[in-house]
Amino acid sequence: MRLTYKDLEKIISESLSDFKFEREILSETVSMWIDPDTDAKIDDRAESVNMPPGSLAAVYRKGLADWIEHNRFGKGKEQHMHALEDVEAFIHNRNDIRSQFPVEWNRVKNFRIRKNQKEYRHEMEKRRKARVKAQKKLEQERARRNAN
Repeated sequence: MRLTYKDLEKIISESLSDFKFEREILSETVSMWIDPDTDAKIDDRAESVNMPPGSLAAVYRKGLADWIEHNRFGKGKEQHMHALEDVEAFIHNRNDIRSQFPVEWNRVKNFRIRKNQKEYRHEMEKRRKARVKAQKKLEQERARRNAN
């Protein structure tokens, strides 16, 4: 499940009672939500590189937080661009970034294994059906020959 901006505001307002801390955290994490356009881009990119969208979204959120954490405000790079670059680095394993996300990388590996197994079973099922169809066709031809 992906966080929306409203969910984030609700979580922050419920978890913090002191207005000062609530305001500070809200101002820092207001851009931690993923807008629908970026969400669609992440889904498309995940499909094209054979990765689960949730894993790439988690890397994206971590990139957003990393930008805030390292005080990169005004160092030339926007927060969402930094997060998208982290996603691309995760996809291509630049600077060994996958070691920073062991849980997400395990999810990607398991996703690929399950998908390959599913595709293999589907292909085997198609071959079996084709074989059964060919056998039935041969039997029908034999029956016609014997009838003549």
